Amino acid sequence: MTLIKAAVCHEPKTDLTIEEIRLSDPEQDEIRVTVEACAICHSDITYIDGGWSIGYPVVLGHEVSGKVAEIGPGTETELSIGDQVVVSLIRTCGQCLACERGQDVACTGKLRLHETSPLEAKTGEVITHGLNTGGFAEEVVVHISQCVPVPKDLPANFAALLGCGVMTGMGAVFNTAEVKSGDITVIVGCGGVGLAAIQGAKISGAKYVIAVDPLANKRELAIKFGATHTLEPSEDLSEIIQETTEGHLADVIFVSTAAPSAISMSMKLLSPMGALVLVGMPEDGVKTEFDPGLLAARNQRILGSKMGTSRPHSDIPAMIGLWRDGKLDLENMVSSTHPLENINDALNEMRSGSVIRALVCPGS
Repeated sequence: MTLIKAAVCHEPKTDLTIEEIRLSDPEQDEIRVTVEACAICHSDITYIDGGWSIGYPVVLGHEVSGKVAEIGPGTETELSIGDQVVVSLIRTCGQCLACERGQDVACTGKLRLHETSPLEAKTGEVITHGLNTGGFAEEVVVHISQCVPVPKDLPANFAALLGCGVMTGMGAVFNTAEVKSGDITVIVGCGGVGLAAIQGAKISGAKYVIAVDPLANKRELAIKFGATHTLEPSEDLSEIIQETTEGHLADVIFVSTAAPSAISMSMKLLSPMGALVLVGMPEDGVKTEFDPGLLAARNQRILGSKMGTSRPHSDIPAMIGLWRDGKLDLENMVSSTHPLENINDALNEMRSGSVIRALVCPGS
């Protein structure tokens, strides 16, 4: 056991508290990582605010970059102590049908960390290992499959974004929708994931990259990250898009917000043969309606895109390559950094919608 500081959530809709807790030693096929940066995702906030159910107390945080501190006994890996890694919440057993098919996000294998949390309070109370990671802490213990080596010249603050937000947005474009050159794309919601999708659509050669967001500052950011046009949500959005695209609706729409109204709005913007990609995840119990007959008659598709249908061990190196080539902007996606002790300030920044990504840096 190692004593670490972590930000613990004891019940929904309350501030996190900084506490000294116990972190178990890594076992076979597990790694202990010293956290250098952990970006805050809206998924973390949804759990903290009670939108999704989870066991309390819990340590959340799942967009992590850091250094390998310890490798579990008997673990076969090319990683060494001190190596820089990105930690993703995606665990893979390597043996189930999904893993055999390369569908990492759908792995059904049961690993030790699925059954046993490596976190506990000094009293012995079990603390939930939030989103397979528990990154709002000085250190984490995770499965070997969650660790992707990255070059040392990639700043830790940039690397953390690749663990979820950027991978989810770009993966939705590259993996789920497979956007092609010349496509008409619409991105609804211009937070961190939406801005990553905008960059992905631009890289893919989409003819139109239309960003839709009610906030003027988010629309300005969308242009900065590669959108060709920006629009406010409105009842006549379908007509405006057709005027913009010489009479066409969208080939692919990415809904990166969790707002249910965005889904129903987006269905009206979709062309025949088009695909609606659900990237943002609403709170538990949220439902929406659609006309299945109309969907079938128009040959339209609705695609779920958990984590961008990503395979971290191939997708993260590919994104690093795009960053090196100057095609992927990570620097301007980092809005602010905070010491672990100020995590509640960082969470409130994200809730306000005024920032793209706030990061917690436990060592700062």
